[in-house]
Amino acid sequence: MNILLLAEVSAERVLGGAERVLRNQALGLAMMGHHVELLTRAPEHVSEGMLEMNGIREWRYSVSRKHEAAFFWSSVRRSVEQFDHLRATEPLDAVVIHQSLAGLGPILARRHAASRWIYICHSLAHEEYETRQGATCSTLASLRRQANLRARCSVERAVMSRCHKVAVLSQFMRQRVIGAHDISVDRLALIPGAVDPHAFMPLEDRLSIKAALNLPTNRTILFTVRNLVPRMGLDNLLCAIEMLNRAQHKLMLVIGGEGPLHEQLQADIRRKRLRDVVRLIGFVPESQLSRYYQAADLVLMPSLQLEGFGLVMVEAMACGTPVLGTPVGAIPEILNQVDPILVAEGVDGRSIGRALERVLRRLQEPGEANRLANKGRALIERRYNWKQHCNELLGLLDGPRQLRLAA
Repeated sequence: MNILLLAEVSAERVLGGAERVLRNQALGLAMMGHHVELLTRAPEHVSEGMLEMNGIREWRYSVSRKHEAAFFWSSVRRSVEQFDHLRATEPLDAVVIHQSLAGLGPILARRHAASRWIYICHSLAHEEYETRQGATCSTLASLRRQANLRARCSVERAVMSRCHKVAVLSQFMRQRVIGAHDISVDRLALIPGAVDPHAFMPLEDRLSIKAALNLPTNRTILFTVRNLVPRMGLDNLLCAIEMLNRAQHKLMLVIGGEGPLHEQLQADIRRKRLRDVVRLIGFVPESQLSRYYQAADLVLMPSLQLEGFGLVMVEAMACGTPVLGTPVGAIPEILNQVDPILVAEGVDGRSIGRALERVLRRLQEPGEANRLANKGRALIERRYNWKQHCNELLGLLDGPRQLRLAA
C-alpha cells in the first residue's frame, strides 16, 4: 500500500510521545513492505522541503505565524497544496492523521484521494491546549481562550467524523473521545502505544550504567523524563522528594526534558535545598534514553492531567525498571497490570511521597525488584510493542480490501 501520514510534528527529532508514535508507525509500516511518506508542518524557524530518514521521506510545508487566523488558514491551504503535489506522483491507498489541523484541509477537500482515512488520537486537542495556558488576566484574553478551545474542538470533531476509524491509545482515551465528540463505539479502535523491546532492554549491571552516566552508585536513582510544563506535576514531585529527603532517604532524582518551567524548577530546587538531590539534565537524546531507564531504580510519572497513554511507562518497563505513577489518565490502566502498589492515591506531593516510601520499601524485599521488573517486561513482550501496534494499525488501513476479498 501507499500510505501517507499527516502530522503537525516532525519525526526527525523525538521530543515527546507524539513524535515517537509518528516515527515508529512510519518505520514499522515501511518494514512490513509498504511505501510510507510523511507530510508535516515545518517546525518554527525551519524551512520547508524534504528530508529522508531510514528510506522514508518527510515533506514539510511552511505556515504563517503572524497571528492565529493566519496560522490556521495557511496550515489548511499549504497542507492541501503539498498533499496535491505528493498525490500527483504517488496514488494513495490510505492516509493516517496524527493531529487534526494537519488533516483538516486534505480530508475536507481531497477525501476521495484515498480509500481509507484513519485518525490517531493521542489526546484531545482542546484539552491539550487548555493545560498549556496560564491564568488569564483580562476579559479579552478569556474570550480569546474560549474561542481557541471551541475552534480546536470543532476542527478535531470535523476530522474525526470524516475518518473511517478513530484509533485511541488507551481505554481512558476511548472514553474521552466518546464524551467529547460522540463518536460511535464501532468507529473506535484501541491500538495501545508501544516500545521497541530490542532498543529498550534490561541490563544486569545497573551499577556500571550509573557510573557511566556520572550518577552516584550509593544512592537510589529516581528518573523521570517529561516536557517541563505544568500538567506533568513536577512541582508536586519536588515536594515529595523534599519530604523523603528530610527522612534521610539516600535518593537522587534525575529529571530529563525541556520546557517553559525549567527556570521555575531550578528556583524550587534551590529554595527546597535539593541541589545535591535533584538534577535537571535537559533534553535526553533517543540514543541515551534507554541508558537512563536502565540506570534508574524507579521511574516516576507524576502527571496532573490527561496522559492519554504515557510512553515513558512502557519504555521503562521494557528496560526492567518499575514505574510509579499518579492515578491520572491511562497510568493506572497500565501500571495496575503489574502491581496496584505502583499507583499513588493522589497527585499531590504528600500522596506521591507516601507512595514512594511504600514502593521503595517493597523494592528492598527479597526478590521483589526482580518480580516487578520481569512482570513489566513480560507485559511489553505480550502487548505493548511496535510490531503488534503496527499490525493492528495495518488491519484498520486494510479494512476495505479485506471486505472486498471476503465478498
